[in-house]
Amino acid sequence: MAMFINCTEVLDGVLCNGTLYTVPEARLTIHDKMFWVYLAIYVGLVLTAGLMSGLTMGLLSLDLMTLNILKDGGTTREQKYARRILPLVKRHHLLLVTLLLANAAAVEAMPIFLDRISDPIIAISVSVSAVLIFGEVVPQALCTRFGLAIGSTLAPVVYILMGLFFIVSWPLSKLLDCVLGSNHGTFFRRAELKVLVDLHGPGDGSGNEEHLTTDEVLMIKGALDLKDKRAKDAMVNIDNVFMISSDACMDHNTMTQILFHGHSRIPVYEESRSQIKAVLLMKTLIKLDPEDAIPVSSLLLDPQYFRPVIFIDDVKPLHDLINLFQTGKGHLAVVRKSYQGRQLRGLQDNTDDITPLLGESQDDLQHDSPQQIGEVMGIITLEDVIEELLQEEIIDENDERQICQRIQLAKAMATRKMSVLKRSLSQPEQSRGQVQAGQSLVGHSSEHLNVDVAIATSQRSDDAPLLGSGEVLA
Repeated sequence: MAMFINCTEVLDGVLCNGTLYTVPEARLTIHDKMFWVYLAIYVGLVLTAGLMSGLTMGLLSLDLMTLNILKDGGTTREQKYARRILPLVKRHHLLLVTLLLANAAAVEAMPIFLDRISDPIIAISVSVSAVLIFGEVVPQALCTRFGLAIGSTLAPVVYILMGLFFIVSWPLSKLLDCVLGSNHGTFFRRAELKVLVDLHGPGDGSGNEEHLTTDEVLMIKGALDLKDKRAKDAMVNIDNVFMISSDACMDHNTMTQILFHGHSRIPVYEESRSQIKAVLLMKTLIKLDPEDAIPVSSLLLDPQYFRPVIFIDDVKPLHDLINLFQTGKGHLAVVRKSYQGRQLRGLQDNTDDITPLLGESQDDLQHDSPQQIGEVMGIITLEDVIEELLQEEIIDENDERQICQRIQLAKAMATRKMSVLKRSLSQPEQSRGQVQAGQSLVGHSSEHLNVDVAIATSQRSDDAPLLGSGEVLA
């Protein structure tokens, strides 16, 4: 039975026996004018997607810390770029959502225009290669390398996009701020800063002429460690401290000892070395006559000859100790063992008013009498703190003289050892005890010699002999 189909062309397609069929549009060819229009739009979308991808990588890789550093410490051009980019990067999530929306709109619109001018196989091949190369790889590579300059140049374009997508991007950015927080700056801890300083030191292999020297690296790391170091880490043990008794007199013997040690401040004790009463200033004693043999106790009655003792706990950070020395109260402090009982007593006695945890002021703590403080462990001076800051020993003229004396003593002991060994060859039984004593004495002196020579040579920057003459060490 024959079936007749009646088809009528209408505006939306072809109507056949009451059924509407849509006729696919004919694919455009190079002879069609719209072919080039669609191709130009597609190329523009690829470039737009690449630009958004590159800006996302370039701008969001610059955190606030880096931009603030460049704004204040970069070159003239970097400072200009950083000032222009900084307001954009501060709106981190708004910038992120805006660039991603623009990139997604461009990528999703590409197939619409490419489908009219090519078949599906060609469309897939061209889309993958064009988006990968010109929409991802090349833009991100360029913006990663020159992100500061490109971001600064295209900042007006980003502001325009923020205005266009504001209705959608602003609510999303606020939601991200609430969920993830708005602070995205990088904060370096002390350990990270030390590694960063090491990477900028000599021998980093970057060829940068502005690298830090070894001394600069040591000083910066010393300053970073100063807060974690305590007074007990840099103090001089109380057994090694030169001090004089309050019962002594300023006669020839005492002044000779003071001159030999060469200290500018000398603690004065009463009865025992742990009961330090004051600190004598040696520069104020220059007018004293040794023949008068003035008692030290009488000098303590005149404030021009001494300074009150500054007592600190052994756990006091060196950073706080520098601030204490800067107040002018003194450059020498007595280190005592931390007395936790006083802290608890101060907390119990001052529960009703607002007072420090120790229950007394800092000045009162510094000038307590020895009976009120813990066990005296040693002393610490401004020089000791500076040595911890510099990470190097400071050897003055007196230290170098003492090193020379120890070297000469070690030489004398070595000469004595050789003579004892020679005599032992002829009389082994009689010289055996002398050889053992000489070896013990020379070994003890050699230890001091090795330490002193190591300290002295580490502080010299030239190749000159330690004592200025090679004959002494010969």
